[in-house]
Amino acid sequence: MENIRGNTLILDGVPAAVSDYVPDAAAGMYYEVIRLIDGKLLFADDHLERLGSSCRQAAAVCPDHQTLLEHLHLLLQHASIRNGNIKLVLFKRLEKIHIACFFIPHFYPSDQDYLSGVRTRTYAFERPDPTIKRWNEDFRHNVNQFISEENIYEAILQNGQGQLNEGSRSNLFFIDAKSRIFTAPGDMILPGITRKYVLQICRELQYEVIEQALSLESAANMESCFISGTSPKVLPVSQLDDLKFDTGSTVIRTIMAAYDRLISAY
Repeated sequence: MENIRGNTLILDGVPAAVSDYVPDAAAGMYYEVIRLIDGKLLFADDHLERLGSSCRQAAAVCPDHQTLLEHLHLLLQHASIRNGNIKLVLFKRLEKIHIACFFIPHFYPSDQDYLSGVRTRTYAFERPDPTIKRWNEDFRHNVNQFISEENIYEAILQNGQGQLNEGSRSNLFFIDAKSRIFTAPGDMILPGITRKYVLQICRELQYEVIEQALSLESAANMESCFISGTSPKVLPVSQLDDLKFDTGSTVIRTIMAAYDRLISAY
């Protein structure tokens, strides 16, 4: 059963009981998690565009943007929540495409996490279709258990070639001594919405970005590391396995500040 925050759920355009939400993950579930800040749906158009892209790549049907936006706004009308994460799901049941949206529990980094950085560990996994945001129940259960057992903030996915591509729900960046920024190519990962704007900020600040997936051995030569995502925004990484990084990097702090300004002006 989906972990839902509160008891408000919109299903196919009408308020519904949480018990009415019975998706069939085996039939394919495509989804987005959208952050709500002070009643504003952050980067909603970007999320809906990515949802459409996931469906097109998987040859699945996707309702139009207006229909999806109506579901989101209906949820906001019926829920007394102004800050949090919303999950928008497309699923197939009895040969029909259904739309559901609801609030889900979230865990945002603390002020101390942003100051001191967070611990991460490598996790052997490679998404079969990395550019498609499709729900994988087994993966999410297993990686959440790994994160809990290791007492870390995030698991960094390492593929069969030893490359560090992305986090389990974040994108990954490294910074070298020349202030060059390394991140895996877009076709190897789920291209995050936050990542999109981080790259835009890097271009505006004239930081050199190299789209290259690093090995753990190459990461050992990096000065700093950070992840990006809907919940963490831009978050310094203090440790990856036994590797330790400088969390006071001027580059990271500059990107963090620019991203926060972007959100404030949204």
